[in-house]
Amino acid sequence: MDRATDLDALRRTVVDALIESRTASQVYDDEGRLEWVSDQLLELAGADGDTEVGRGLHPDEGLELPIWSSMLSDATRADLRTDLSRRLHLDHDLPPLWVSPVELRLAGRNRPVGMLGLSLRAPDGRPAGTALVFAPLLPARVLALVSEGDEAMFTRMADLTEPGRRPTAVLFADIDSSGPLARRLPTPVYFDLVRRFTTVFDDLVARYGGIVGKHAGDGASAFFLAAGAGRGPESAAARAALAVGLTLAEEVCTIVEALADDGVGVTVDDCRVNVGLHWGADLYIGQIVTGGRLEVTALGDEVNECARVEQVARGGQTLVSKTLVERLEPDDAATLGIDPLRLTYRPLAELAGDDRKALRDAGTLAVVDLTGVPAGS
Repeated sequence: MDRATDLDALRRTVVDALIESRTASQVYDDEGRLEWVSDQLLELAGADGDTEVGRGLHPDEGLELPIWSSMLSDATRADLRTDLSRRLHLDHDLPPLWVSPVELRLAGRNRPVGMLGLSLRAPDGRPAGTALVFAPLLPARVLALVSEGDEAMFTRMADLTEPGRRPTAVLFADIDSSGPLARRLPTPVYFDLVRRFTTVFDDLVARYGGIVGKHAGDGASAFFLAAGAGRGPESAAARAALAVGLTLAEEVCTIVEALADDGVGVTVDDCRVNVGLHWGADLYIGQIVTGGRLEVTALGDEVNECARVEQVARGGQTLVSKTLVERLEPDDAATLGIDPLRLTYRPLAELAGDDRKALRDAGTLAVVDLTGVPAGS
C-alpha cells in the first residue's frame, strides 16, 4: 500500500473505535480537513441529513459554518484552528494527547464539556490526522451515578430538548394511606420502602418505553408519548401506560413481602398503590434543566385531571379515564386483558366524595376501576 492508503487505514481504525465508543467525536485528516463526524456529535448539534458540516474543508472554512459557529464560541473555534494547524507540522513537539475545557451552546444554554484531542501518527512518525472527542467534565463518581440510569429513557428525554405539543398518556401513582404508615414505621425503614417503590416504578416506566416525571415523597408520575401521528401510535402509548399501571401493584407487593421477610412490621394490606391514568391529546411537554436537576414535565388540563383521578383512588385502586381506554386498538386491549365494550364508567364526582379539588377539576370525567386486571405481555 502507498503512504496515503496507510494513513486512510489508520484513520479508519480510529473511526471504527470511536463509533464503537458511541462518543461525540470527529476526525481530521493529515492535511487538516474534516474527514468524519460521529452520529452522536451530529445529534448533539441538532444536525440532519441536509446539514452542511464541512467534510473536506479545513477548519478556517469549516468552523465558520452555521452548525459549528452556533455551537462553539469564537474563542473555542480560534483555539481549535490553532491546535489543529500546529499539529500538522512534521517536527512539532506538542504532546500527542491534550484536553481543553470548552463550552457548547445547546438548546440556548452554555454547557461545559471537555475536548480530548489525540494527534495521530503514522508508523514513520509523520502526522496522520487528529481525533477530537467531546465528553462531560464530571468526576468519575458522578458519571457512575448518571450511568446507572436507563439509556433508552435518557435518549427519549434528550429528544424533548425543544418543548412542544404532543399526544401523551399520563400516569400518577402514590402509596395509599402513606401518612399513617410513615408514622408507624421507623424513618429509615419508611425511607427504604419509598426508595424501593421509586426504583420499581422507574424500572417499569423504562421497560414500557415511558419517561419518568416528577417524584414527590411517595408519589410518582410518568408520560408515554405517542410516536408520530395516527391511531396506532396512540394505542401503543395507551397500552404502555396501562401495562405499567396494572403491573405496579404486584411489584409493590413483592417489595412489601421482602421487607416483611426482613422483620419489618408491614403487610401487603398496609401498602397499596393508588394509580390514575388519563390521556392528553395536546399536552405541552419538554425538559426542565437546572443546576440541580434534569426532568421532563407536561402541562395541560389533562395532567391536572389525571392528578385528581389518582387523588380520588382509594385502597389501591387503578382508576382509568374513558379517554385513555378508547385510545386502545382491539389487539392492544386484548393483550392487556381488557374488553373495552364491557366496561362501565362513572363520573369521577361519584367517587370523589367531598374532595373539592377533584370535583372542580375533573368531576365530570368518566373513569373505570381496573383494579385487579392482570397486565398482559
